[in-house]
Amino acid sequence: MLTADKRSFVAAIAVRYGSRLRRFLSVRLRNAQDVRELAQEVFLRLLRVDKHDAIRNPEAYLFTVASHVIHQHALRRTQSPTFVDITEVASELITSDGEDPATKADNAQRVENLERFLSQLPPRVAAALVLHRVSGFTVQEVAEQLGVRRETAKRYLARAAQYCRDRHVASGFEAARDAASAKERN
Repeated sequence: MLTADKRSFVAAIAVRYGSRLRRFLSVRLRNAQDVRELAQEVFLRLLRVDKHDAIRNPEAYLFTVASHVIHQHALRRTQSPTFVDITEVASELITSDGEDPATKADNAQRVENLERFLSQLPPRVAAALVLHRVSGFTVQEVAEQLGVRRETAKRYLARAAQYCRDRHVASGFEAARDAASAKERN
């Protein structure tokens, strides 16, 4: 049950340490939009504490709770698969109605091969590959998009490149990128 005493305790902590908490979170989070949400989660957890008067050092307790919230947030992000819509990539290969039927058939085959290839890769590796090779993202942009460190994005791309070399499929991605850049020029 939420008592007035509990509310005033959390309000006092929010006033005294709120800006430090937001700085603490912003330094540790990749996405600045998550700071407000996670700060709110920290204060909600403080509201759920039964015996708040037993907390000897409210500042240390606050930042301990914040560290746990950050850790759980990071775990949720890594456990949820990154989704890259293959239809978006495939639409870049689709030609207009006036195109040659042989070109349409070739592009349809490429889309099918690309979908089959990507389904064999782990979701984050496939997403990194599509973002980098088809959409033209830099390694840093891939990392930001996937919410991982730059080194992790490089590892994903290296894994995808090795997979491509093993199966000689890099030319399909070149065609996808060329089709996307030709579409942009038109």
